[in-house]
Amino acid sequence: MHGFEGTYLGDASKLKDTDCLECKVCHYVYDPEKGDIDQNIEPSTPFSQLPDYWCCPVCGCEKELFMVVPKDYAEK
Repeated sequence: MHGFEGTYLGDASKLKDTDCLECKVCHYVYDPEKGDIDQNIEPSTPFSQLPDYWCCPVCGCEKELFMVVPKDYAEK
């Protein structure tokens, strides 16, 4: 699978614990400060520590299709 620069593609070594990632399908942004309460993901959970079953809560897209975005972009 090929992706845009910054695409996660399952390689956690590319990520910082504070990185926000955006779903390339629906543009949902995972912010580790907020977590994902609907899927029982506590605040302060880095994207790299999400369980294997986790997927985009909006469209169901797999984690591999998320892309790193700047924190200020995530807050919009």
